[in-house]
Amino acid sequence: MSWQDTHKEAIIFDWHNHATLKNFLFDRGMDGKRGTRFLASLFKRSFWPFSERNTFPKIEEGGVDVLLSTCYIPEAGWTEDQKLIAFVRWLFSGVRKRVFDPTYFDATNAMMDQIEKEIEDYEGRFKLVTNVKELRKSIENGDISVVHSIEGAHSLHGELCKKKVEDATALQPLLENEILSNLEHFYNRGVAYITLAHFYDNHVAHPVFPYPEYGIKRSNWKSLLSVSRWDMNKGLTSIGKKVVQTMKDMGMLIDISHCTPKARQEVYKIVGNDLSKVFASHVGAFSINPDPYNLEDWEIRWLANHNGLVGIIFMNYWISPVDTGLGLKHIERTIDHIRNIAGDDVLAIGTDFDGFTDPPDEMVDISELPKLTQYLSSLKSGLDADKYPPAVLKKILGGNSLSFILEGWKKDG
Repeated sequence: MSWQDTHKEAIIFDWHNHATLKNFLFDRGMDGKRGTRFLASLFKRSFWPFSERNTFPKIEEGGVDVLLSTCYIPEAGWTEDQKLIAFVRWLFSGVRKRVFDPTYFDATNAMMDQIEKEIEDYEGRFKLVTNVKELRKSIENGDISVVHSIEGAHSLHGELCKKKVEDATALQPLLENEILSNLEHFYNRGVAYITLAHFYDNHVAHPVFPYPEYGIKRSNWKSLLSVSRWDMNKGLTSIGKKVVQTMKDMGMLIDISHCTPKARQEVYKIVGNDLSKVFASHVGAFSINPDPYNLEDWEIRWLANHNGLVGIIFMNYWISPVDTGLGLKHIERTIDHIRNIAGDDVLAIGTDFDGFTDPPDEMVDISELPKLTQYLSSLKSGLDADKYPPAVLKKILGGNSLSFILEGWKKDG
């Protein structure tokens, strides 16, 4: 079987795709036409905040079948630590009103509203799905399924929780009630998973240090590197433990990306022996690149033993121990390591395209996803053996992901 046929026959998932982030921030259309795109055309093969790595035509060209549209609302800390964010607020007058003025909860809903309208207006195969029944039907019909997801439990913050944890003055029971109520709202809206942590502390979980070195250079670095910030000895909050338990009980998938090692450990303990509940949507392997953002071998094995997933991020900084622009070989090295310690069934893809990242130069946007299939299919493991035969490639591209979401997302409509 040719690599082209393998790519075409596979059910391809992207577990972590910010399809609507830049469009929401900069008022662009997912059709690739509406809005100003001059800045988007610059510096494609490097970190560039105005990049455009996802449009509906690009997603179609990449062969994606199921796209987890990950809504992320920039946290308040960004405007203090990142000069670039302050510049964006100044350059794009609508950004402040859409993104920074509303509560995180309201802004997240507005971002979801926008992608839903984009799907409705676009003349193509895209279909919003809000439960497992709709997902099955959409795949059977040959649609490109778009599923809501959320990065950062700060999106559960409403008026009481405020934007910064330290600014919330309401009593703990009131904060907990607001967060659990907003969690139920998003579950009912069709959100398949929530990434518990992101760049800054929220009322649910504590994050690892989030910034790559090129981000530090553009930052208030003395503040970023303060010993009092990003304490990895902290894990889930008391509210966070109830959030994880509630997600487990209701059937919303739990994403541990960005969580501290302690928070991840606490999630594993709460989930216990339950299967198909926990995954990491966009990470690397600690044994390949020893950053606490990445998963240790024991965690990867735990996920494999509990029918979880490890979504490989397409960002050199997290998957490569050396500074390089080319990244396909490092994606493969990460995949190979995970296969060796935990088998084929735990592997998945979470590109993080358009999430203010610097992807491998060989794959600068979602349209170039076939290059991964082409590269992996070219590798050999013996005189007459493919290192990644078609059956294994199909698992990595989406077969494992389909099994996981159908088993773990308990929302039937």
